[in-house]
Amino acid sequence: MCAVARLGHPLFEAKKLTLAHLEKAAWIVPPVGSVLRHRFDLMFQRASLRPPSNVVETSAIMLITRLIEQSDMLAILAAEVAHYYAAAGVIATLPLDIPCTMDDFGIITRNDHFLTPAAQLLADALRDTALQSHRL
Repeated sequence: MCAVARLGHPLFEAKKLTLAHLEKAAWIVPPVGSVLRHRFDLMFQRASLRPPSNVVETSAIMLITRLIEQSDMLAILAAEVAHYYAAAGVIATLPLDIPCTMDDFGIITRNDHFLTPAAQLLADALRDTALQSHRL
């Protein structure tokens, strides 16, 4: 996971950026009830900090990037997504190790039922992508 901000954000001027610097910032966060939101809040709690309260909740990447470009808000994104948009010059990743990780995931199916054709296509695409991205 990466914390991201607009290019030229004042936090890039900090000598040694810490999670405490980010506590009072305005954040774009995943919706309450999502796994990533839980991990985000827990990350601050484990550092003996309060989770940010000045938040906008969304998981829509187009809204996230637009809000970041036009404000001093921060967001937490999967590293791959953050690096993609940073390479395009849309956002910048903050120089901070984010102790917010996501667990591995899998596909669970029932042995006594076949997947619908659409579900099978999705499962196959997920497996293919995982194999390619992890070179398994």
